[in-house]
Amino acid sequence: MLYLVILCFKPLNNNSMRICISFVLFIGTGVLSSRVLAQYLPQLPDKKLVVMNLAAHPDDEDGQTMAYYRYAKNAVVYSIIYTRGEGGQNEIGPELYEELGALRTQETERAARIIGTKVYFLNYPDFGFSKFAKEAFEKWGGKESVIARIVYMVRKLKPDVMFTNHDTVTVGSNRQHGQHQAVGISALAAFRLAADPTYHPEQLKEPGVSLWQPKRFFWRNWMATSGEVQIAVSDPYKNDLTYQQVALDALKEHASQGMDFFAGRRSFPRYTFFRLIDKTTNAALHPTDLAGNLETTARKADLSYYLDAGNYFSPINVTLVNRPSGIVTQGDKVVIKVPGNAATTLKIWMDGVPISLQKEDKHLLSFQVPKAAKPSFPKITYQYGRFSNAPVFTYAVIRQNRIEAAGYLPLEIAPALYLDPVQPVLRIHGGENTFTFTGQSFDPSVSRFQATFTFKTEALNATKVHHAIETTKEGGIKLQISFVAPKDLPDADYPYVVTLEGVGSRKGTAKRSGTMRVLEPLVMPGLHVGVIKSYDDTLPMALKELGVSYRILDSLDLAEKKFSGIQTIVVDIRAYFVRKDLRIYNQHLLDWVKAGGTLIVQYQKTFEWNAGETDPLDPSKKNPETSFAPYSIRLGMRDRVTYEDAPVTVLQPKHILLREPNLITEEDWEGWIQERGLYFPSQYDPAYTELFEMADPNEKPQRGSTLLATYGKGKYLFTALSWYRQLQAFHPGAFRLFANMISLPFTQEE
Repeated sequence: MLYLVILCFKPLNNNSMRICISFVLFIGTGVLSSRVLAQYLPQLPDKKLVVMNLAAHPDDEDGQTMAYYRYAKNAVVYSIIYTRGEGGQNEIGPELYEELGALRTQETERAARIIGTKVYFLNYPDFGFSKFAKEAFEKWGGKESVIARIVYMVRKLKPDVMFTNHDTVTVGSNRQHGQHQAVGISALAAFRLAADPTYHPEQLKEPGVSLWQPKRFFWRNWMATSGEVQIAVSDPYKNDLTYQQVALDALKEHASQGMDFFAGRRSFPRYTFFRLIDKTTNAALHPTDLAGNLETTARKADLSYYLDAGNYFSPINVTLVNRPSGIVTQGDKVVIKVPGNAATTLKIWMDGVPISLQKEDKHLLSFQVPKAAKPSFPKITYQYGRFSNAPVFTYAVIRQNRIEAAGYLPLEIAPALYLDPVQPVLRIHGGENTFTFTGQSFDPSVSRFQATFTFKTEALNATKVHHAIETTKEGGIKLQISFVAPKDLPDADYPYVVTLEGVGSRKGTAKRSGTMRVLEPLVMPGLHVGVIKSYDDTLPMALKELGVSYRILDSLDLAEKKFSGIQTIVVDIRAYFVRKDLRIYNQHLLDWVKAGGTLIVQYQKTFEWNAGETDPLDPSKKNPETSFAPYSIRLGMRDRVTYEDAPVTVLQPKHILLREPNLITEEDWEGWIQERGLYFPSQYDPAYTELFEMADPNEKPQRGSTLLATYGKGKYLFTALSWYRQLQAFHPGAFRLFANMISLPFTQEE
């Protein structure tokens, strides 16, 4: 069965626009159907209970309840995750967008192996924090389209019980993330529609997909109320290990979201609490079991489930004879070596389809990778075309119609030639420009390559392009493109396409496209900036692009007040969370401001900033009773503007910050990325000047996004606008305004 999927996402790093691609998705890809193997599975236990948890993002799933049903009830447990979390924040490194999505996918898979669940990703784009389900449905292709995909998953996996952490009713901005709301709403709608023969009947043509009616749908409540089901997740599992502890061990895998720190420091209730939202059974509700008193239909799960979560089979030692790297391309011949007499009883499937095997000798087998095989590697690009990230090739050793061993072949399918994702916006200027692209040849028979770099604009059509290609023995490719642009090149965007081709019978082709942008913001001469860096690399990149002299300030600099020669210091995003030295020596910075310096502080989170507040991840970590700022600033948890195109009103249009050295106009607010800003101050001292007003649709205008105050002889600027996303995207307006901010020491009005 085929679906046309349109996926909008933000490519790797420095993205200035959402990229939409369309592809044909083979529903069920990567899953070895139990129907295919039904004759070989008689020894597997019938699963009398199947439960399904639905969540918006990695780490949103209810790990405690899933661990309980997997291990206490020996149920088949499926985790359906709508996105790969690429629009979130990253607390351990600079990866964003596609890179972050790949990282969070790996974290989720490791967590699932601990809990014993099978994960399916629906590949909806994570476009950042949202306040409204309506926005999520719009970005995901429409409410009905989302519901239809959940109906498909229910008909395929056939759960008895469905449950979610996400509210199934609320559609306002004050309860949950808008993507969470969309999950709850669509999951509840699919609960009954999956049994409706008139609803998307074309789905039923696929083997294994049939009408199905789950029996109960629950929403997890976060506190006990009367008439609800309570799951004893703190009961012992084995060796005094509780189901809750199993889930917390899994939660620690989500390090990019700070959960490794969170899981070990927070106390959790002994129970998880559930409210029954809908049912299709008259069976009495059990007070301690979501499936209590239900009559379930015994059925076997897919083999991939048993491989991922069941620990029912031991693998055999399979050696990749001619592809030791574990990477193959379409049409490749693969030779494997197996132990004992497994060669006579081994079967292999690719995405659930049997592969024809040729016996080379007693221990050697070979097979051909189909020329039409869908690539699965590199994951950063190809994971979005699959529901499951399980390996493509599955094997089983079958004797007397029984599976004796099974597992995944450590093989991934790659294109013959691959160009790494590129930042979609490259900075170009009049004169000589040089860009470097990297890639990989996965076909060892091809060692020579040629490249073209095409301008999609008349202004550069006459420009002569030079390129140089370097290769490594491992197939790595480095492509350097250089050209001289006209000196008077107008400020504009210039699209391009880079193409790399192999020379030979199996040459392969790889393409990437993007935009070059003329970006010439002004900065004041003689400016020297200090950077108090967190885990993000955006500030050094932006300062380098501006041609500004800067220095990364370390703990010794802060402790000994080594700020000589610096006019402006910029505190990075979340620096008060990751830099203990900053918290200790913050007063040194305020003293420096008072003496005439300019300090710019980017967005921080509530618990790491607000005076007197305790870190929920570490109760021993409490903020000082006085503000980190010279005058009080208190951040709000929900004070943010999530619509990147929300109108901006300049409250002080004649302020020097809006005029020098770059004149800021309405155009500078157009085309922002993902959001305006987050964790805005909700309460602040009147000593601050409010510079901008903005709001999400139908919400009260917010004026705390950027606050400026004079402190002694210096300036203190707190700005919770999403600078790191805009600067990475080479947004021209953001660069101009950022240049004005760091230039304040030279432009202060008399």
